[in-house]
Amino acid sequence: MPTHIQKPTLLIISSENSEAERLMGVLREAGLADRSVSIPNAERLDKVVMERDCDMILCLGYDRDVDPNSVFAAHAKLKTDIPLILIADPETWEGDLAKARRARARGVAKRGDHEHLKLIIARESADLAGRREASDLTARLRNCEDSTLKLIEVASAGVAFVQDGLHVEVNPSYVRLFGYASTDDVLATPFLDLFPSEQHKSIRELLKTGDSSGPIGSSTIDVSGRRADSSVFRARLLASPSEFDGEPCVRMVFQPIEIPATREVSGVEPRKLARATGLDGLIAEIETHIGADRIVERPFAIFFIRIIKGGELLRDMGLSLGLELLDEFGSILSFVIDERGFLSRLSDEGFGLVVDGLDELGAKALAGELTEKARLPARAAGQDSTTPDCEIGYFLVHDRASAAEDIINAAYRLCIGHEYTDQDHSAGQQTPTSLAARVKQDDEDGDAAIARKIEYALRNNQLKLVYQPIISLMGDNQENYSVLLRLLDEEENLLEAKDFIGPAIRRGLIEEVDKWTIRAAIEVIGEQRRAGHNLSLFINLSEDTFRNPSIILWICDCLREFDVRGNWLTIQFQEELVVGNLASIGKLVETLKKIKCRVAINRFGVTDRPEMLLQGLSLDFVLMKPTFAQGLADDANKQQRLLQLATLAREFNVKSIVTGVEDARALTVLWTAGVDYVQGNFLQRPSPTLEVHA
Repeated sequence: MPTHIQKPTLLIISSENSEAERLMGVLREAGLADRSVSIPNAERLDKVVMERDCDMILCLGYDRDVDPNSVFAAHAKLKTDIPLILIADPETWEGDLAKARRARARGVAKRGDHEHLKLIIARESADLAGRREASDLTARLRNCEDSTLKLIEVASAGVAFVQDGLHVEVNPSYVRLFGYASTDDVLATPFLDLFPSEQHKSIRELLKTGDSSGPIGSSTIDVSGRRADSSVFRARLLASPSEFDGEPCVRMVFQPIEIPATREVSGVEPRKLARATGLDGLIAEIETHIGADRIVERPFAIFFIRIIKGGELLRDMGLSLGLELLDEFGSILSFVIDERGFLSRLSDEGFGLVVDGLDELGAKALAGELTEKARLPARAAGQDSTTPDCEIGYFLVHDRASAAEDIINAAYRLCIGHEYTDQDHSAGQQTPTSLAARVKQDDEDGDAAIARKIEYALRNNQLKLVYQPIISLMGDNQENYSVLLRLLDEEENLLEAKDFIGPAIRRGLIEEVDKWTIRAAIEVIGEQRRAGHNLSLFINLSEDTFRNPSIILWICDCLREFDVRGNWLTIQFQEELVVGNLASIGKLVETLKKIKCRVAINRFGVTDRPEMLLQGLSLDFVLMKPTFAQGLADDANKQQRLLQLATLAREFNVKSIVTGVEDARALTVLWTAGVDYVQGNFLQRPSPTLEVHA
């Protein structure tokens, strides 16, 4: 926001208050100043400037009790940009003018020459406003650059800054993409060495993007990248001029578009290529299907195929022969798949498969075919032709996708039976990993009407925030509130979140709702903080929203717009969603921490091993699921479980919050268990005002 100083606050250095008032009257009449501060000498100049927020200094050099040299010396020590104007006696004009110039005073006027003084003050006011605006814009630019660099660190695309053909900085995805062991190894490699010689000419043209003599703007070409192990991959390269540490360079963004499949490489055995691609190859293949904001541009099915008795085979047949048999199974599997999809060997007994364009029936049929035809060699120990040799888990990926690692993990969990109950190890069944997708399966007739109400509310600002206090049991003075949402429809009916969040998810409106909530909550934080309240708000993010990587930019923009610090905002995720999106949320949490936001897991305690979440994510709070507080005082098992969770949270330096508190007896149990905070209708029902009622 531009800084405008139309009427500066003047600091007048004069031993005679009447003279200072007379001079101020002249300037006030001319509309150049409204306020002034007078001091007799320069002894307390720095303190007065800071305490009274002065914008300009007038030194009455003709005053016999004012020493201009002392004023010049004190002004030189100031740490702020405040112009100094000397008003000199005409009789000593030449000498005072020379001294003022040496002291870098911004202007010198003769005593009694009010017109000249007015011109100097008007000029200096405009110059000061310009300098402050430039300083503010420079600071904002640096903040934007810092935010960009932080986001690049967690971007899925490979990003490098290149100067004079050498790497200046690269992100972790770039290191993984080119298969190097560390960032230092990449930085020590010339940029052109990562490409075949026949592409060097076109890449040199791209490198001119950062040169003043080169073309202006961004350029995109398709290239073949060479990994550290000499394998080749196809990628789309976007080059654009940039800066790093104040020096001009070229920002290179790599997005893999094609991974060499078995059928594309002649003279290489399928099993060897499948092993070479590995997990990184499968991740890169998945990313080629996903565009901006994690939108799936080419729907696909992902399969995890596991040899059922792989471990027993290695034990019974020995390592060398066992690995040979497993490799032969991989070759047979590759032959069965042929050109229908991308197959990658992930471990000795596990394979990942990506196939485009399958629906549920097609995926189930392919899984059945693979289970029937992909068999271990007949000489494998204990070979039984009546039972399958592999088990398969699969599901379909469309709409918006989570991180590639989460997609693979979900297929793996389906395969090993964590999310399906078919015990005969035949084709695995589809189970959507997205909560939104699961909810869509239970679509309700009233969704269309509710969706219209949501759209109306978004257009007409009819969504309302309500707040429920999160109260400390340990004497914390922080004013923590959980943010809840209400909707006022066209007939002035007030709907609670449970009435419209489901339809919002099913109709694809939840992101807009979440963004409105984030911006409104941050605006409230700014207002309350400026009013002197130590306020912090907890906001829940839905799955569709946190899967969109641009949500972090929205949060940053809102924080900047309302001048709010990140640590005044706590972003929370439901535990059941975290389990299926651990890689996606892990990257998001890292980025949230970089902008100082706090992070919480809601409905904590659902999974069997909650310590895995505490180990894998940098959390500030865990909010227990409300059922823990129901009948707590009379349920010894709940008390024991709650004590375990609270103790576990403390071990990881995470604060615990119990929600759904409905009676006074539960408070005693919670305090004894060492719970940090409580929330519930017994303490206070959600309210549109930020007040804790006694």
